[in-house]
Amino acid sequence: MSAGHVLVTGASGGIGGAVSDVLHARGWRVTGLDVRPRPAVTRASEDWLAVQVDVADRRALSEAVVAARAAGPITAVVHAAAVQPVGPVGSIDLDVWAHCLRVNVLALEQLVAECLDDLRRAHGAVVAVSSVHARATTREIAAYATSKAALEGWIRAAALDLAPDVRVNAVAPGAVRTPMLVEGFARRAEEGSVEQAMSLLAARTPLGVVAEPVQLARLVAALLDDDVTGFMTGAVVTADGGALLRLGTE
Repeated sequence: MSAGHVLVTGASGGIGGAVSDVLHARGWRVTGLDVRPRPAVTRASEDWLAVQVDVADRRALSEAVVAARAAGPITAVVHAAAVQPVGPVGSIDLDVWAHCLRVNVLALEQLVAECLDDLRRAHGAVVAVSSVHARATTREIAAYATSKAALEGWIRAAALDLAPDVRVNAVAPGAVRTPMLVEGFARRAEEGSVEQAMSLLAARTPLGVVAEPVQLARLVAALLDDDVTGFMTGAVVTADGGALLRLGTE
């Protein structure tokens, strides 16, 4: 599809912020949703609307959609918002689990439902940011891993339900230099500094690097582009530097 009006969740975060900037630079009108304010380093414009909203709050999210649609029909949705509770199974309160699922999965269902007429008329597209943790994970992030696995299930089901009018795909990043990754390393001080942890992570990745958010943003942009991916729906595109290729016991 040609550039239109895209709703981006997590627009103040690492990947969501990069997606917003890349799409805006390519001529899209962007409405960015995030619980945090948009960083001041990027100037707002008449075709870039920032809405501060907790996507876990159903009523507030509905109000945000109304505000976004006032600027024009929604022709694409990108769901990059995510939370990652930390703690072993049995230690995370069920309300925290529920909040994780609400942000990481159910907010997307609500957004698509409320924008569905617009999306169908535009033959639009939906892209979700999943994670390699949907398929292979690590200790103490069961809620996050579960939510991403559920998100990929939703992608497959929604692609069938919304075809042929709306394409639905996802990207599954591996290690990306985002605030979430940095915060995770900062909590594990026993592994050394954040930069030492980044270097070790890069060394364990077959391509030898940790990705930058803009690389994922360009992939998301490609999934919105009918000229590039117009015959793709229900796909989860892995972009992990080859991490999932290697056995953990190697």
